[in-house]
Amino acid sequence: MANWAQKLKLHHLQTLVALGEQGNLTHVARMMNISQPALSKWLSQLEDEIGITLFERHSKGLRPSEGGKLLLQHAQRLINDLERSQYEIARFKQGGLVGSLKIGCSPVATDCVSQAILSLLNEMPTLHLNIEEKVMTPLLHDLLAGQVDVVVGRVGGWSDLAHWR
Repeated sequence: MANWAQKLKLHHLQTLVALGEQGNLTHVARMMNISQPALSKWLSQLEDEIGITLFERHSKGLRPSEGGKLLLQHAQRLINDLERSQYEIARFKQGGLVGSLKIGCSPVATDCVSQAILSLLNEMPTLHLNIEEKVMTPLLHDLLAGQVDVVVGRVGGWSDLAHWR
């Protein structure tokens, strides 16, 4: 693991994700309660340590580079995993069964998914379910980002499906 990755903390990941979403150093600095020059310096130092440009600077703000998109995807997944672990540990401490499942469902698969969910809840009544209905392209991106655990629907038009099953 590279040294830069060992230095990242949760607030750094949250800052990177906010920069990717907002595209504005000033807004993100205010959100994260730091000065804009300090945020700009931290971002430049991180880019130097990683050895790639994470954000392209434009007159209208920042836009993630291809390498930046890759890091943002992993940062969002780590944040989601930490949030889920916090929830599951809280349930564990209360003596409940641990488990949560985020399902992404395309509109064409809603009937099939609802029947499967009823069966699943009969088997695991304490399971915490979160179901999101969207079209497939955003759902597949959510799956890659770790925002959903499973996606149900038709997968047409995706050329690289080696990691989709």
